[in-house]
Amino acid sequence: MELVGNKETTIAVLPFQINGVENAMSPIIRGFTEDLIINFSKFNGLSVISQYSTMGISDISDTDSIEKLGADYLITGSFRPIEKGYRIGVQLIRTKDNRVVFAGNHDESLETVLNAQDIITQQMVSVLQQQIEHDLLSYSYKKESVGLAAYENWLLGIKELKKGTVESDLIARNYFEAALKIDPLFARAYTGISLSYFNEWSCQLWDRWEVSQKGAHDYALKAIELDENDYVSLAVLGRTFLYLGDYDKSEHLLRKSLRMNPNDADNLILISNCMVWLGYLEEAEELYIKARNLNPLYPEAYLPIGMLIYFEKGDYKRATALGEKVANISIWTDFTAFLAAAYYHLSLYEQMNLYWKKYLELFKKNINEGKEATNKEAVEWQKVVNPYKVKSNLEPFWEFKLGDSPMKTTSSVPRASAVSKGRFIHNGDLWQLSYLDLSVAIKDCKGLHDISKLLEQPESQLHCTELMGVVLETVGTSIIDDQALKEYKEKIRSLKADISDAEEMGLYQKADQFKEEYEALVEHLSKVTGLSNKIRKTGSSNEKARAAVTWRIRNAIKKIEKVHPQLAKHLANSIKTGTYCSYEPETPHEWTV
Repeated sequence: MELVGNKETTIAVLPFQINGVENAMSPIIRGFTEDLIINFSKFNGLSVISQYSTMGISDISDTDSIEKLGADYLITGSFRPIEKGYRIGVQLIRTKDNRVVFAGNHDESLETVLNAQDIITQQMVSVLQQQIEHDLLSYSYKKESVGLAAYENWLLGIKELKKGTVESDLIARNYFEAALKIDPLFARAYTGISLSYFNEWSCQLWDRWEVSQKGAHDYALKAIELDENDYVSLAVLGRTFLYLGDYDKSEHLLRKSLRMNPNDADNLILISNCMVWLGYLEEAEELYIKARNLNPLYPEAYLPIGMLIYFEKGDYKRATALGEKVANISIWTDFTAFLAAAYYHLSLYEQMNLYWKKYLELFKKNINEGKEATNKEAVEWQKVVNPYKVKSNLEPFWEFKLGDSPMKTTSSVPRASAVSKGRFIHNGDLWQLSYLDLSVAIKDCKGLHDISKLLEQPESQLHCTELMGVVLETVGTSIIDDQALKEYKEKIRSLKADISDAEEMGLYQKADQFKEEYEALVEHLSKVTGLSNKIRKTGSSNEKARAAVTWRIRNAIKKIEKVHPQLAKHLANSIKTGTYCSYEPETPHEWTV
């Protein structure tokens, strides 16, 4: 298709056939096809059908399945053994007339098979550019130099990850670690380990939540250190920073991942999910629709995210329609709670109660160690586990389930004039915590001391080394001070408002200018406050202090959540961590510390 009306050209890479090749070669060939899909998906102007929709098509004669793909071009190929290796045949077929636009052969040894991916990619892109008269060369693809043995371990690990079980995650991790023993600089292996922890974390293994989140975060950082354009690790980091409450850094990383690869269906759906938490619902919907279009044979795989998007957009009928189509309603522990909330907004209380009961059953099994849960416990957990930056349509439903609102309401009126009071008192080996008429005791830990210092100085920016109570020696000098940091954040907030205003008035060119300035500023702030040791200018000691303070504060909040969920939710929403930490409550609070 010749790029009509700025529509992206869609291609589908069908599985390369194996002609007379021994079974031991199959993982490499399967990985060869998947790598081509990844390579092509990184080009601007190309949409690439997900491998989940193409992997079941074994022959070009399967016209029914191919037609459902909706692709403008097909790439097919085969492996055939020759005297000194393998002959890789490849064809580019235009679907509107089934014309072979390009055909070629590549003779490769086992050791050079991976190099053929680059050659085929370049050939196909060159031919496509002539076909569609469009520049496809602005892309982020960067081929890693890696040995075949390490690569094969990576392929086997990825295969296990796709099974989606805790057991397969552990097996996958072993394969990735084996790859790193062969090649310690293999960035994709670190990404694989990160994804294995990410799967555990996303599946909400509550007893391993902190371990899995930290594993996903740390190994993604290691991958980025080796390859700063690793779009999967960028997206994983974007989500972990989202849960850490660093919304600006999260958004920056997610958008960078999207720029690095705008056409990987699974990555698009991950970013779409995060955009819901950040409040960008229109953008989340666009990414969701694009992901479904790139996986046309299995669009139901992304229905849960669609349900979430339309729920938060207030389109409750559409949300319930999508939710009812989801085969595995235990895909998230609180998926059925979202459905219950959607039916609440529709005043369909019988369905609401049905799905709320299902949620309580899942909560009992997955989170509450087999114990029956009260509505309050189930609601408070949901408040903690969903990292909303903005108000959620869940809130009126939560009030209803807690008995604070006897009738359905579509909005709640905040009690802005009230000043909440609390106590955060250290007494020997225990802390006495009081908030919202509930007092609890909790064992001493370092994170509680950090929180106490922040509560003493609301709205103040405290350096991570100040919270640790030490002065660290660093290499170089400080890049940014407290006042400069405040000015950066104020400018970022101002730019976000400018972008919103310009888009509402239809001034899209102006909005794009504001977006460029916003992204440049966020990227600069990310560098000076630190993403990893690689880019930090003030030395590794500060980075270690930042990481230590961040994790011990979050661990302390997690401990508080077990005995006082409301206080934990408030602290999680109000405390910002990083090189500079602060306590910034949405409404006035007075603390005795």
